[in-house]
Amino acid sequence: MPMQQRKALNNTGFSRGYATPVAQKLDVKRLRHDIDERARLGFYTLTKKQGALLMERDVANAIVKEFLAKQNTMDHSSNVRHLTSKYKTSLENISSLAIVTFLIPDLSDPTKRAQLPPSKHKPLAASILKGCAELEDPLAILQIMTAVYLAAYTGDQSYKDIATLFSRNEILKYRKILEKLGEMAQKIALGPEALTLQGLLLEGDGNKEKAKLLYIKAVELCHFKYTPGSRHPMQLPIMTPWNALGYLLKADNDPSIRAQAKAYFQRGALEGDDPVSCFEAAQSEDRSNPKWLQFTSKAAASGHRQATINLAQFYHDVSLEGSSVLATSSMQKALNWLLRWRRGSTANLAREWQQAASIMGHKPSSLQLTEHRESIGDKEGAKQFWKKLGEPKSGKAEK
Repeated sequence: MPMQQRKALNNTGFSRGYATPVAQKLDVKRLRHDIDERARLGFYTLTKKQGALLMERDVANAIVKEFLAKQNTMDHSSNVRHLTSKYKTSLENISSLAIVTFLIPDLSDPTKRAQLPPSKHKPLAASILKGCAELEDPLAILQIMTAVYLAAYTGDQSYKDIATLFSRNEILKYRKILEKLGEMAQKIALGPEALTLQGLLLEGDGNKEKAKLLYIKAVELCHFKYTPGSRHPMQLPIMTPWNALGYLLKADNDPSIRAQAKAYFQRGALEGDDPVSCFEAAQSEDRSNPKWLQFTSKAAASGHRQATINLAQFYHDVSLEGSSVLATSSMQKALNWLLRWRRGSTANLAREWQQAASIMGHKPSSLQLTEHRESIGDKEGAKQFWKKLGEPKSGKAEK
């Protein structure tokens, strides 16, 4: 969020602690209202410029305020239907507005937040999404059910915060609507995602065969190349159908079925430039094969953590005298540009990738960089990487 917006949000002017309890209660209610209003307008202005908000700022704010005013006298779906008609906008645009509204940042100062009633933005956004979901909008259904899936299978608190805003009965109802969307997947833009999400939920329930069929159908319908505007920029992430299918096949006990996973990962890597697919495609290649280097480099360049770690180790091994990595002529040819460069260039490239891995929280890379900095007398540089070693672990396995 831009610094000016953050300053505006935090400059609330309520530091006096000698107001009477009644007056203070009235003041903080009004203050929370004003802070939320200012935060909305600032965030809507920003997200409109970024292309995430699909309507004008003032229209978005008017819709939210009207929904809020009527939510106690009108059910959510009727409220949403009324607003789409009044403001001549689509159901998808209202869902998009709810997604944006959920992400409006609150005051960053915990002391100031504690003196105010909670912001209404998250429960308000959830209520708008409920109204859109009741009307079977694909974006609303996918956003809610993706949060439910990710909350259950990743443990990430941010997803749990969304999922807990919906009751068990509502989730069961939305899952049935998701199944309906899967049946009409060919007719809707988010059809492949609906099939994939339905498959992920079924796989989680242990119904792998049905999940597999849904993944295959999603792969047949989807576009491997990313198309700008094909999904909302603030929509929750969901695994691509080819990766979901690849992982399902890879986990099978039958070697012949496991072998089929390679084809889907390679399609994702070659046709979709998908970093996850690139990483998995590399795993089926020997490290002395230039294909391993091609796929791993693509994945690392896209920010894949383990690929970055693997690539740093690869170049480190190449820099060693008599490296077994260079045993094949094909790899020597692939690295000819590097090997013919100035002395020490391979080790320097390894350290560049180690630094990228260190930034991602990989402590062994931070330790190696610390030792290197100390060996060349760069005490300040070593100190920076020592600080990295003291930071909390990322939760990933250190290799």
